[in-house]
Amino acid sequence: MLSICLEIQKPILLFKLTCNISPHLFSMKKHLCSAAIIFMFSLSSQAQSINYGLSLGANIAKISGVGIQNAYNAEWFVGGFARIPLQNKWNIQPGLVYNYINSNSNGEFINAYNVNGNPNASNQIELSYLSLPVLVGYKISKLFTVDAGPRYSFLLYDNENLIIANKAGAFKDSDLGVEGGVQLNLANIRFFASYVVGVTNTNDIDARYKWYSRQALLGFNFNLF
Repeated sequence: MLSICLEIQKPILLFKLTCNISPHLFSMKKHLCSAAIIFMFSLSSQAQSINYGLSLGANIAKISGVGIQNAYNAEWFVGGFARIPLQNKWNIQPGLVYNYINSNSNGEFINAYNVNGNPNASNQIELSYLSLPVLVGYKISKLFTVDAGPRYSFLLYDNENLIIANKAGAFKDSDLGVEGGVQLNLANIRFFASYVVGVTNTNDIDARYKWYSRQALLGFNFNLF
């Protein structure tokens, strides 16, 4: 179990080195991640057998809020998971997912942020996150499982120039969401559809307006072992 926790934390350590976040913020994120990992694997004492696999698919996402175009854009995600069967029809499925979000600012932006806003900014917003979903599943029939749980995301890449040059990026370093969906089970491959509602404000410019993420995930996952 210790080796698994160390392997999961390797991408997070890499994130610290490459993204230049504050030590205090990183320490908080690391402790949250560690607590989640310990909780997940403590449940494995009740598990029958754990499956590990890969997941990939389409990420249809938007960012809603003042100055941001209220439209969904299709991108992609890829990641891995551990599926831990529990007693009766329950299971828990932690994962580590790389996902990409593409959005645009609109004509409201420079009016709303006329002090910090960059008048020569590109409309394009490109963000990538390393997400840690922890989904609890319940098998409602032989073919279908419903899943729900939290999804914590770390911002890895922020490609936008919405605010003036001497400021940092316009988006916060993390995003917490709630995910729910349904899964079709076909032997070792499963097709799923889920929706993620961001519950934290990702606007890092000021506190006047709030931005929230919304994501529809369509994909499949399969067991490697």
